[in-house]
Order: sequence, then C-alpha cells, then structure tokens
Amino acid sequence: MKKNILLSLPFFLLNAGAFALEGTGVDFGKDIGNIENSLQDGKAGNAAAPSVPRPVPAHGGSSKWWSVDLFGSAHKSIMAASLALTDSGQFPDISRAGNILLTGSNDESGHPDRTHNGGRPEELWKGDTPESLGGVIQNYRHFKFAEAYARLGTICHLTQDQAVPAHAANILHSTQEKFEAYSADGNKVKIEASRDNGEMEPYAYYQDLQDDTRKHLASWVHPKTKVPYWTPAGNAPPLGQDATYGPRGRYGANGRDVYSETKSNDSMSDEGGGPQVTLSPEIRVRQLGMAGAATAGALRSASKRLPPLVSGLSVTPGGKSAAVKFTIFENRSRKVSYSVSLSRDGKAARQVLTGEAGLLDPAAPDLMLKGEVNAALDLSALGSGNYVVDVRVTDEDGNVTPDEVNADDISANDTRAALVIP
Repeated sequence: MKKNILLSLPFFLLNAGAFALEGTGVDFGKDIGNIENSLQDGKAGNAAAPSVPRPVPAHGGSSKWWSVDLFGSAHKSIMAASLALTDSGQFPDISRAGNILLTGSNDESGHPDRTHNGGRPEELWKGDTPESLGGVIQNYRHFKFAEAYARLGTICHLTQDQAVPAHAANILHSTQEKFEAYSADGNKVKIEASRDNGEMEPYAYYQDLQDDTRKHLASWVHPKTKVPYWTPAGNAPPLGQDATYGPRGRYGANGRDVYSETKSNDSMSDEGGGPQVTLSPEIRVRQLGMAGAATAGALRSASKRLPPLVSGLSVTPGGKSAAVKFTIFENRSRKVSYSVSLSRDGKAARQVLTGEAGLLDPAAPDLMLKGEVNAALDLSALGSGNYVVDVRVTDEDGNVTPDEVNADDISANDTRAALVIP
C-alpha cells in the first residue's frame, strides 16, 4: 500500500487535508513544493490550510533538515550555531549580516533543481554565471552587500547539505528521507571548532564536508543487521570530486531507508503516527556538528577574503596640486592603508601618495566599515600631459582593491580617474 507522509504535523492540519501527501518515493521537489504551496494558501487565508506558528529555531534546537520554517529548519539552526561560534570582534561583517545569512542558509536556489543533491558553490562565490545571480563577489564589488551575504548564505546551505548522507551519496530521495526528516529532542547543533578555521576558500568547505561524509558511509550501519544505511554508487567519482553530478547511490537495505522508524503502540512501524526512533542518533548529532563546523569555516574564510573597495573617486586639479577624494568600504579591518599612483600613456609615472585611514562602524542596516579620504597630490615635479590616477586600498588581511572593478558595468567603484596637467 502507499504510505502517507505524516510530516509530524498537528492533527487538525492533516485532517484538513492540506499537508497529507501520498508518498512518491523519489520526488523531493514535488513534495516540498506541495508543502510550500499549502503554506502560501494558509498565508492567503485559505480555509483548507489554517495558519500555524512558524518558529525559527534557536541554535540549540532540534529540527528537520528541510528549508521549511514550519518544521524548524535545520539549516537555520546550523547557521545560528555557526554565528554564535564566530567572534563578532574579529568578524564584524558576519555578525552584522547575521539575519541575512540566516535567511540565505534556507535558500534552495543554489541547487540546479530540487532533485539535485548538490550545486556549484564556486560559481556562487565568484558570481560570473547568470545562475549565480551575481554571487558573492560580483554583488559585493557592486556595493550590493546584502545580496552578497545572502548568496554566501546559499553557499552555506549547499555545504550543510553535504553532511546529509543521502546528499553525499547522491541518493534520489523525497520528503520520506528519514535522516533529513528525523527530529527528536537531543539532536542539537554541537560545534566543537570551526573546520579548518577559515583557511580554505569559502566554497571549498562544500567538497571537504562531502568527502568527510563519504568516508564514513561504509561505517554507518544498522546496529542489528550491520547493513549500511546509505550506499554510494559503485562507480561514484573519487573523493575530491563532486559526487552529486555522478551516478546515483541507494539506500543500503535493499533500497529501503531504515535510518529511523515511527513508533506506534510501543513497536517499530512505518505506518505509526508516533515519535520517530532511530538506533543511530549519534550519526545525525555528528553531522549537524560537522555542518556547523564547515559553515563557521566558510563564513570566516569569506570574511577574510572580501577586499576593500573604493567609491566615488574624484580628482580635482588646482595649480601645482590636485585634490583626491574617495570613500573606502571594508568588511572587516578597522584600519587600512592606501596608495595613489600616476601613470601616463600606459606607463607608471610614480607613486605619489600613501597613507592610512581609520574606518568607522556603519549605522544599521549598513554592513560595511566606512571611511573618507581627502588628500592633496603634489604635481609640481610633473610635466604637462594626460595622466591617470589610480587608488588602491589594502586591508589587514592583505586584500587589495581588485583591478576588475575598472572593467565592470558601473563607474562608482572605479579606482582610476583622469588627470590633465596643462
């Protein structure tokens, strides 16, 4: 017989027929789509879907792995725990963007489609494909800081998914997937330390966590039958390559998912409406923690790598000097250094000015540290002609304002300005 997916909802919702889904077995996207459509109906006042509380779990809460707040999104729980682990003094941008990152971590748009177990986090970081929606770097360079951190949250979402064995083993699954749906007291996000402390590229934590999960698949077996819960494809790509674009794995018990069962009348049963029970809760506890460690590492890595930006550069000549004005935006360093150089006919003339600038905290809801520079260039030793002034800022992480800003589709972030000396 077909099995109803009960989804642990209150009886009155199921009785209304809003969320009772017939098990499709393999169509996670359809199942979640039905749930989200029902939630939208509830928002619109549809009597068939009465409104219910939609809590956002605290970082210590237990929840399903799905990106549906009604059930308590594990993605948000993992992100909240990662934010709590991240020192706001060292990573002030991560702290200020906390709510944006929480929302971004619940974003499924990084998957090519909802049956896909992975995504392309490097593209989301660089933002150089249409599907990446500007990603982190392109949005950041265009001063779209909120959008940049939202896409960082999406990278974290894809990374967290690689702690789910069915994702790492590339098993096609639906909302009946028992590891993701398991939600019981005690499954809290316990992060022992940031994974690699942010030294890898932000998108590299995705593959690193997937590899870690894949290494453990053979040892995660049902305690009674000794059968693996999850089995990768025999011809799966080697570690270091994204398995979610390779052949499909399967559940180990003859294709049946046995990670957890629902308890009914003190017996284990697929059909019961009682609490979920698993003989291996430690696996999910570990993977929640591993997802949190990887997320914390990705956040720190991103914060360390975002460069300072120049905005509104102007150069105004006046006799033997020129006034140079610009604004500096920076995500993490409160003190930066800058240099102003001149070139003529494509050849460097000389570096004419260096200095340091202290940056101020932003007023909410702005995210970036900010400072203004007003400097005077001595032009007395220069001959007449057409020059280009180039400003570069270096932060305490060694990041330098990238040259790419001068070739994009906006001028507000340019580091170069023309200077004519008569």
